Amino acid sequence: MDARRQYALFFGLTALVVVAGFALGRPRRPRGADLLSAVPRDAWLVVTADVAVLRASPLAQPLRAARNGTPMGTLAEACGFDPFERVREVALVSPESGERGEFGLAFTGDLGKEELSACAAKVIRSRGGRASMSTRGAFAIVEDAADPTHARVAYREGGPFLVGRGDWLDAMVDAAEGRVERLRVEHAELRGALTRAAGAAPTVVLTALVAKPLRARLERELDAELGSEADKTYSSLLAVEGVGLAAKVGPSGSATGLAAELRCESLAACDEVKKLIERKRGALAGEYGDRLLGLGPLLDSLSVRTAGAALSATASAPTEDIARALWRLLSLAPPVGTALDAGASEHYR
Repeated sequence: MDARRQYALFFGLTALVVVAGFALGRPRRPRGADLLSAVPRDAWLVVTADVAVLRASPLAQPLRAARNGTPMGTLAEACGFDPFERVREVALVSPESGERGEFGLAFTGDLGKEELSACAAKVIRSRGGRASMSTRGAFAIVEDAADPTHARVAYREGGPFLVGRGDWLDAMVDAAEGRVERLRVEHAELRGALTRAAGAAPTVVLTALVAKPLRARLERELDAELGSEADKTYSSLLAVEGVGLAAKVGPSGSATGLAAELRCESLAACDEVKKLIERKRGALAGEYGDRLLGLGPLLDSLSVRTAGAALSATASAPTEDIARALWRLLSLAPPVGTALDAGASEHYR
């Protein structure tokens, strides 16, 4: 896989994480269930979804149809209820020093701790494991005693509920109880900038801090794989230290707004990234396929500006247009497209 495809895959997966938050429900925070309090300082990636009006939103409908045949559907069968419909708020966090692909979840929802514990035990037994119970502080932990490499579930009265593996779950528990340092200030600053750009609390927020050693390694790989001078323009992205993405989702009949915030090593680096974005926007705007997918309004409304070593971008489009684009994008993926409900998909054609 060449470097451009690797980066496309990374940003595609990132976007999918953001969009996945659209299918979660309206948050009603119980006391003690602040999800960001369960984010350890070591987290480089933090994604939160707080989708107050989206159970009935057009954006949620394609994702509801697409979950058939997925692990979420399997979990519903094992537990006897659909957690997809009962989660209210979720945070996904990934450790900077952990294994590649490692992450944890913190969530709130209309779930009792006994119900959640029973669900976790059923899932463990369904794969031939042996459920066991332990405690860490005020949290009860359910895990597979026969295979500790699998994810564990932790919960306490008032929430939040936590899912993770090994030391990372322990770190999340300790953060939730105030025994270790929590969310880094750089994440908080990006979240604040995205809130100001959205004009209100965003529905979904993603922030990522890219450490210099990781960017240096990516640069070496990029230099080794890309030969032409034109392709070297992508190296400007490696001067980005922090990335923030947010969506403020509007109800049917209104617009959905997107915002991005980047923190660069220098003013010159952000200027180069801005030029790259504008060139790509121009190229995509002329692509008939992108217009057919329904991405035209987003591309036309895209505004990019820099202020010192920071870059901000905003775009918006009617919520129904984004829902149609989402449906068409999901339909292009064979594992998802084959699971879509034909009757529901007809609404978006």
